[in-house]
Amino acid sequence: MIVPSMKLQEIRKALVADYESEINGMLKAIEVTYRSKWMRTGKKDFAETIMCTTLSKNNWRITIECKKGNITTIPYLVSYDDTGVTASHFLFGFGTERLMHFNTHFFKRYKERGKIAIEKPEDLVKHFFRKNIIMLPCYFPMEEGKQQLFCSLLGGIGLGKYHEEGEIHEFKTFVDDSLLRKEQKEQVRQIWMQTMEEISAELNRRLKRDGTKN
Repeated sequence: MIVPSMKLQEIRKALVADYESEINGMLKAIEVTYRSKWMRTGKKDFAETIMCTTLSKNNWRITIECKKGNITTIPYLVSYDDTGVTASHFLFGFGTERLMHFNTHFFKRYKERGKIAIEKPEDLVKHFFRKNIIMLPCYFPMEEGKQQLFCSLLGGIGLGKYHEEGEIHEFKTFVDDSLLRKEQKEQVRQIWMQTMEEISAELNRRLKRDGTKN
C-alpha cells in the first residue's frame, strides 16, 4: 500500500507490482467488454471512470473512453502525501516503462488557475484525467542546453522534473493558457506534435518487432 513516507522510486516499484499482477489483465478485459457495451448502446460514444482496489490495497481508477469503436483506457493511482492528494499514471502504450506522477502542488495550482469548482480532492483528480485522456511528457529547450519537462494539457501545461532513476516524470505545477505568450503556445504545440510523431514511430516499431517474434 502507498504511504506518505514513500519516495518516488518506492511508489514506482509498488505501482509496477500492481500493474503486472492485476491492472494489465483488467485493461485487456475492459477493451473486450466495453467494445461490446458500445455496440449494445447503439454505438454511442461515452466516457466513464471505474474504481478498483488491488490486493495491496492501492486505490486505482481507470478512465475509459469509447469513441467510434476505439477503446482508450487510462489507469491511475490516487494516493496522499503529507500535504494532499497525488496521482500516478503509466504513459499510454508503454506499459510500466514510463511513470507520470502529479504531486499535491500540481493539483492545487490546477484547481486555482483552471478555476475548477471541485472541492473533493479525488473528484478533482477524476476531472483532470477525464479531460486529459492522452498525455505526453515533452521537453522545452532552455538556456545553457537545459530542458524543461512539460506536458500539454487542456487549458494549459504541467511543468515538472524528470528523474532518471525509474524514468519518472514528476509534474509539480500547472500553468494555464492565459499565462503563456502566443509564441510560447505555438512552440509548445510544435514540440507536442513532434513528440507525438516520435512516440507513434516507437510504438509502430515495437509492434513490428513483436509481430516478427511471433
